[in-house]
Amino acid sequence: MWAAIALGLFRTVRRDVAIWLVLLGGWLVLPPADYAAGGDPAVLPYWIIGSALPSDIWFSKAWTAPAIATMCSLLCDRARCRTLRLKLVDGPLLLFCAWPGAQALLVGPADPGGFASTAYLAGVWGLPWLIAKLYLRTADDAKRLAGTLALLSLALLPIAIAEGMTEWRLHTALLGPHPFAYDGTDRYVGYRPQALFEHGNQYGIWCAGAALAAYWRLGTVTDGRPRAGWSAAAMILLAMTVASQSAGALLLLFAGYAMLTLRGAFGLMRRLFPVLAAAVLLLGGLHVSGTVPLRDLAEKTPAGKMARDMFRAAGRQSLPWRIGQDLKTLPIIQSRLLTGHAQWDWFREAGTRPWGLPLLLLGQFGLIGLIGLIAALGGAFHAQLQRAVRDEDAPARLYVVLLLLFGADALLNSFFFYPALLLTGAHAARRGGAG
Repeated sequence: MWAAIALGLFRTVRRDVAIWLVLLGGWLVLPPADYAAGGDPAVLPYWIIGSALPSDIWFSKAWTAPAIATMCSLLCDRARCRTLRLKLVDGPLLLFCAWPGAQALLVGPADPGGFASTAYLAGVWGLPWLIAKLYLRTADDAKRLAGTLALLSLALLPIAIAEGMTEWRLHTALLGPHPFAYDGTDRYVGYRPQALFEHGNQYGIWCAGAALAAYWRLGTVTDGRPRAGWSAAAMILLAMTVASQSAGALLLLFAGYAMLTLRGAFGLMRRLFPVLAAAVLLLGGLHVSGTVPLRDLAEKTPAGKMARDMFRAAGRQSLPWRIGQDLKTLPIIQSRLLTGHAQWDWFREAGTRPWGLPLLLLGQFGLIGLIGLIAALGGAFHAQLQRAVRDEDAPARLYVVLLLLFGADALLNSFFFYPALLLTGAHAARRGGAG
C-alpha cells in the first residue's frame, strides 16, 4: 500500500520533495518490523537488536522505506539518477556493506548468510546514501529535507499526547503489543510515547532531530509569515522532545541548539574534533580490550565517581546498567575481535547484549566492519565541518549537528537515523534558492 501511495506522491508532488515524503513518511507510518512475539511486561526482549544490523528480523521499514523511495526515483526521476557518480570518499561505506560477503568466507558459516547480510546493509545504509547523493546537492535541497522532516514529525503530536497521558499505544491498537512496549515507558510525569518506532528512545531522538531541523530552517527565512510558521513548528517539536523525557535526547538537543546559535561554535568544534575523536577511540579501545573497563573508570577515578553519583541522584541508572551489559559480552567480542563472529546473535552465551550500535557491530562484523563504518561517518563529518566553518549559511551546519546528535545517541542505542542521508561529503553543497 505504501508503494502505491509513494508512486502517487512522485506523480503529483515535485520529486525532490516526494523523495523525503516517501522516505521519512515511511518511517513514521510503516510497522517497525515483523516481530515474532508481542510485548510482555515481565520479559525484556534483549535479543531484538534493532534494524540497523541484519538479524533474524528481515521485514523492517529501515530498508523497505528506502527501497520504495529508490524504486520510485528510478521510475519517475531517471534523468537525476543518470547523474550519479561514485567517488573515492564513497569507498568506506561500500566496503562496509560488502564486508559480510567476504567475512562469511573467512569466519565460516554465517547467520544471516554473507550475501544476505550484504543485501540487508545495502538496503539500510546503502540506499539512503544513494538518495543523499542524488537529492542533497544544494542549499535548497537541504531546506526541503529539513522542512519535510519537521512538518512530518508534527503529525506525531496527537499520538504523543495520547500515549504520553495514558497507557494507550498505537502499535498495540494496530498490530498488537510491541516487544519493547514496557521498556522505559514510565517517566517522571506520565509515559514516554513510542508510536510506530522500534523503541521509545527512538521517538525521543527523532523528535530532537526534527526540532533542530525546524530551528535550522527557521534561520534560513527572512519573510514574516514563513518565519512565524517555522518558529511555531520549532517550538512544538521542542515541547514534544521535552515531554518525551529522554534525558540523552534532551542533552544532545540543547547541545545542537548551542552550536546553531553561538557564533564560532563550529570553529571551536573543528579544533576540538580531533581531541574528542581520539578520546572516544581511546576510551572505547580500553573498554573493549578490558585493560581499563568503563566500570573501573566510574568506580576508581574522581570524575567517574562524580558522574556515577550524579546519575544516582537524578534517578538515572540507565547508563550504568548499559555499561554492565557491555562488560558481560566483552569476552565474546574479544575472542574474534578482528573479523567478528558473523552471527547476529553472537551475544546469546552472555544472556544479554550490548545496547549501543558500536559493540553490536563489533561483535557481529569485527574491527574490519566497525572501521569501515567509522571511516565513512568520520570522513563525512570532517568534510561537512570544514564547510560549516567556512560558510555560516551552509547546509553543512545542519548536517554536522544531526550527525553529532544521532552519532552520540548510537553509542548507547542500536538505532541510527538514516545515517547515510548525511554522508554528503562527496558533494559540496551549492548556495541556492530563497527561504
